Amino acid sequence: MLRRRTKPLVAAKPNGPLWIAEDLFRDDRALLVDDDAVAPLSGDNHLSTALVDYLLQRSLQPTDLQDTTLVGSANSLHFFHQVNAKIATAPSDPNVAKSVENIRQRCSHYKDNKFEFLSPFCIDHHFVAVKIVFDLRSPDIFHEVSVYDSLIKGGRRNNSVHRNSPPAKYLRSFQQFIANFCLFGNPKCEVLLANPDHIVEKAVYRSCPMQQNGFDCGLFAFGCVLHLLKGLDVSADIFNQQHISKLRESLHAVFTVTDIGSDVPNPRELLSSLFLSSFFPLQSEKDCHDDVFLRLLQDLPNNDNDIDAAPDVPDKGPPIELDVVPLHPRLGADPQPEPTRHRDNYFTTQFIEVPKEFEDMSKVDLAIDDYEESSGVRLVIARSRGAGSRLYFCASHTGCCFRAKFGRERGTLPIIYKQELSNPFHCGEPVPPKTNGRAPKKRVRDKLEESVDHVIEVKDSTPVPKDVMKAAANIQSVRASYNQAYRAIGRAVENGPREKQQASFGLIMSYLKHFQLRNEDSTVKAESDADQRLRRLGICPGIMRRSLQHVRPVLSLDGAHLLSKWKGTLYIASVQTACSNIYPVSFAIMKDGEDAEGWKWFLELLVEAIPLLKMQHPDNRCRFCYFTVISDRQKGLIQALQQVFPDNHHCFCSVHIARNVEKEVGKKVAKHVHALSATFSKRESDELMAKINAISARGKKYLEGISANQWRSTAWVDDPTLPPRFGIVTTNMSESVNSMVGDARDGSWLECTNDIVRKMMNRICSLREENYGREGVVDKVAEILENRWKNCSDFQVREVVKGGSQFDVFRPSRGASLPETNRLLDVREQTCECGQWQEHGVPCIDAVAYYRLFETQTLQYIMDNHVRWSYIATKSHKKVKWTTKEKKDQETISFRP
Repeated sequence: MLRRRTKPLVAAKPNGPLWIAEDLFRDDRALLVDDDAVAPLSGDNHLSTALVDYLLQRSLQPTDLQDTTLVGSANSLHFFHQVNAKIATAPSDPNVAKSVENIRQRCSHYKDNKFEFLSPFCIDHHFVAVKIVFDLRSPDIFHEVSVYDSLIKGGRRNNSVHRNSPPAKYLRSFQQFIANFCLFGNPKCEVLLANPDHIVEKAVYRSCPMQQNGFDCGLFAFGCVLHLLKGLDVSADIFNQQHISKLRESLHAVFTVTDIGSDVPNPRELLSSLFLSSFFPLQSEKDCHDDVFLRLLQDLPNNDNDIDAAPDVPDKGPPIELDVVPLHPRLGADPQPEPTRHRDNYFTTQFIEVPKEFEDMSKVDLAIDDYEESSGVRLVIARSRGAGSRLYFCASHTGCCFRAKFGRERGTLPIIYKQELSNPFHCGEPVPPKTNGRAPKKRVRDKLEESVDHVIEVKDSTPVPKDVMKAAANIQSVRASYNQAYRAIGRAVENGPREKQQASFGLIMSYLKHFQLRNEDSTVKAESDADQRLRRLGICPGIMRRSLQHVRPVLSLDGAHLLSKWKGTLYIASVQTACSNIYPVSFAIMKDGEDAEGWKWFLELLVEAIPLLKMQHPDNRCRFCYFTVISDRQKGLIQALQQVFPDNHHCFCSVHIARNVEKEVGKKVAKHVHALSATFSKRESDELMAKINAISARGKKYLEGISANQWRSTAWVDDPTLPPRFGIVTTNMSESVNSMVGDARDGSWLECTNDIVRKMMNRICSLREENYGREGVVDKVAEILENRWKNCSDFQVREVVKGGSQFDVFRPSRGASLPETNRLLDVREQTCECGQWQEHGVPCIDAVAYYRLFETQTLQYIMDNHVRWSYIATKSHKKVKWTTKEKKDQETISFRP
């Protein structure tokens, strides 16, 4: 059971400075531990905070620390709770109020410098190390907040500390102490008290060694703090479980020794920095010097029953290696050599010296099988995340440190060996053989498909697991269990015979050729590699090209991975109609991942198929082409757009910006991003940025680093040369299209192509049927104008200059949520301060009020004369007898190669 010390560690001097969290090195008293604190060392028990504090105090001398380095006790959370609780009782208790004032005076020196605070604190029966760098003189108080948890792997992309986690509770207590006692009377105090999670938003989990037994968290936290105090960077491989286990065993031997003679000091009182550092590889090399404790072990008297004395330790000389603990036999522990680590030359030759790329995990398994046959080492899958990530452990050695990580780099498709997350070394004793010489189970996934296909081919009835087991043994020499064969049959039934899917690749070129013949005005492209294997294909049906004359001129681009075993990347372009209906206009499938080269190829296909995309804007004020492009800020796409569409405006999706902000600074800032992107009001925009700055200055700086004219609507008010976005500030239409064609991504390339073409044709024809016979303003826009007409009857419209084109439109109050406001309107330029008129091409409520109250026009007059032409259905849009070309488009719906 974990024991926590409840009494103060050090009795602080009443008039001296107060050291945060009972600093372990700022008092002359030496800590001692009793037998109750030592007892947990003998078994699988958690350690007490008193023992961790004792070890940490013994690890360094106060003179070795800088004045700006603070070391909190393992029980520092109790310190923060006790001191922070005084704030609540101070108003009603004069003695407590006097104590609070005294603490504030003694904490005043923290305002004069930049400090580094370290602590292996204990919370919820678990030890965690923390490093906080703070400067109360700086606008951004907390410069670094790093958390080292031996149960959480840090260093990942999303490594922020969750606000409900135990470390977050500790950090909030630390911030509350800083605000109440170190910054009292300072404006920064109110900022920290108003946002208790300010320090949590800056906190990140750092990479550190991982414990493997669940009860050594105290020694792992101690080891992290010790390395930080010595100026060493903490990483995942700086020490491991074996080092900690040796430290635990040796500490137990030191603390339990009794027969040492009356003339020899107690070893626990002379436990030193060198002894504690010797268990950690980097520190044992750095800190080898003369040491009282080692000389004590050397000078212990031997008797006839003793083993050879411990080796001499020179007073001063060259560094000695202390990877193993130099214990004397009198202390009850024999010297145990450090397990030797040797590099796996077979693995190095096969995977490291010549880097390889794998199409999928089945190819990785084949490479692992070859390695196992050549090396005699057996690897097991320790962790697998879908089809793109896998971690292998060594199963041939006990407690082996070997790790092999395979996965994809971000934004790429091939699977590679990730050297920075792997360890190609072996250690430990060989694993004893299994009972009766039984061989360990082998991986057979993705190896039984051939046997299943063979059974399906030769057997008329449904295959059963026994048939597959026999076929696997005879054809592939693979011994499969009944369950493995059963699961292989299930996969084969779900995915269809593998040979049939593979043969479909030979039909793709024929499919594309026939599609082109039946749709003469369509654009079809395909590209093969040097081995004549299909690498890319793209299709843009002719009916889609003609339909783009009647949509909102905003093109959404997105990419998605195919989910079948054949892999690939789907590139797709989508648009939105005046009635807010969404449909895809073109797509491409490529073997490579989503990169700049692939996007350039697809964009060139779009330019060839749809010249309208590069048409000059009909509004002479716009300095860009007619169509605007919106994307998720994928780097490869940005590069390709600059090359293929240099004259088209490129916008960013606010949802993807919000997700990036959440990763950087948290959800509290991210929830304001969409509103900041959509609003045209400068006042509202400034208020949102002020809220974001109050939450996180780093978040505000990140958002300001993104060009405003690519995502913030206020830029469209300031710059009339920007083309309108028609209210489209996200790539939701791409997400909708991805959902529409989601099932197609599960099949082979031919099945995927055919399904997407069919769905594209069905979609465009259903939209045409839905709008059959309509004339005038589309229903949705007409409904919006009718509502604006009804709601503007009590507005007031006043001329700014007599006979001019500018008017002030006053909106009356609609309650507390909608106070009275006014907007500046320019009827000649058809712009409004609210931004809605120029954005959508439909008169906003202020413009409707002008035409109704100042010009006394009718609603029908507004619809006939002041609505953008793309929202108006004309007779040419009515259903007429199909021409030959249109019949061909319709025939494509049911087309099969």
